[in-house]
Amino acid sequence: MLVVTHRYRVDWGHCDPAGIIFNPNYFAWMDAGCHNLFKAAGVPFAEMMATSSFIGCPLIKNEAKFSKPAYYDDVVTLSSQVESFGRKSFRLHHRFTHSDDELAIGQEIRVWAYSDHADSRKIRAEPVPNKVRQAVSVNSIINFNA
Repeated sequence: MLVVTHRYRVDWGHCDPAGIIFNPNYFAWMDAGCHNLFKAAGVPFAEMMATSSFIGCPLIKNEAKFSKPAYYDDVVTLSSQVESFGRKSFRLHHRFTHSDDELAIGQEIRVWAYSDHADSRKIRAEPVPNKVRQAVSVNSIINFNA
């Protein structure tokens, strides 16, 4: 599967008073990791949203396991990839490291979604298109910072 990496520097605003990263930042970075993965794979979310009723990939579940803390000014690398596909959903795996240390592992489940034609306030999950599945299933590593 395609793996997309992105480096983040832990800024002062990411930290609690002890200078340790405030864990909710990992969840924001996992969300960015999902979107960066599809951008790197050439899946044009913005164009799709502008030209169809596609609204993106809403999150339906996320979780993380924290192993070691990150500190102010550390450079953390996030590696994101699709782990598996359901019919209308997919599971993402996110791994955070600093140097050779694993800091956290995260999982997300998202659906491929469109606005409902009958009620635009509602969404409907649709099958993930084969073209999209193929785009994120190539065996490659892309550094999104480059």
